[in-house]
Amino acid sequence: MEQDDNMYFSAEFQLDNPGIFYQFKLRKNESEPFFALVTKQSKALDSLKSGDLVPMIFHYQDKTIPAVRKPTRIKYILDGTPIGFKDHFMIGLDIEKVGE
Repeated sequence: MEQDDNMYFSAEFQLDNPGIFYQFKLRKNESEPFFALVTKQSKALDSLKSGDLVPMIFHYQDKTIPAVRKPTRIKYILDGTPIGFKDHFMIGLDIEKVGE
């Protein structure tokens, strides 16, 4: 993960169905520096699995900074209930370094 990745506020990706985007707030905690929470009923889960490389658009909290598109690896998808995120899945994200 690049140093400025911590400045990203939210991310979005397009589902298999053209025109449908899913946007989520980015989070971090002591054990995971970069993840998202997705409700267990979300259709986004139909399009994601561990190991996928997904083109995501990242938005900064400062809206004057343009969003950036980066390929992002889905590290894992875990039930968030045991760690306090009832009815959500925790999705670990890892931005791929292009050209490495």
